[in-house]
Amino acid sequence: MKYLTFLLLAATTILGGCGKRMDVLMRHPLQVGQVDQPNTITARNGWQANMVSLDPDGVCFDVSYVLENAHQPLDGYLQNQSMLMNAEGQWFEDAEVLESAEPQISSYQGTVIEQQQQGMVNECVERDQNNNCNRWEQRPRYVNVRVPATFFRTEGGGRVCFPNQGRITLASDRVAFQINRTNFRWGLEDQTVSTEEE
Repeated sequence: MKYLTFLLLAATTILGGCGKRMDVLMRHPLQVGQVDQPNTITARNGWQANMVSLDPDGVCFDVSYVLENAHQPLDGYLQNQSMLMNAEGQWFEDAEVLESAEPQISSYQGTVIEQQQQGMVNECVERDQNNNCNRWEQRPRYVNVRVPATFFRTEGGGRVCFPNQGRITLASDRVAFQINRTNFRWGLEDQTVSTEEE
């Protein structure tokens, strides 16, 4: 019997209207004593997060991500990323990194847009009351061109935990984890409702 229902963001938006967004719906871990697996969420940018535990003491997530940047690699260590947890509409930033994978860096060739000067252009810098130009100046003309560049791809990840301390309760219906502005949202399904119906 399957305990997890995977919801597409588009379907949630259409069917749920203004409701809370959820990427995965699972049985409430505080009611069933465990976090149902699998519950991995893959964001549009390819990053992934998996809730590995949720109890009265804390909630932990495994996360993997890729950072790409031209000219030099970005810091891929998990402890140096911006991480938040949302419970009951409140954001918490007291993340503790339990494990951090050694970042793996690779590179590839691509192009970036660069602004370059191409000649000069005459511009009016002073006009009279009739909008006639009184004074002209020659100024550099800039255009955007694509130039070769080396891109660096940094793969990182690890395990991060937040203290619970009553933030997530039996009444909570959602937990969200955010890393570098990428959101992952788990819906917590109340099991007492389904039990009473049976």
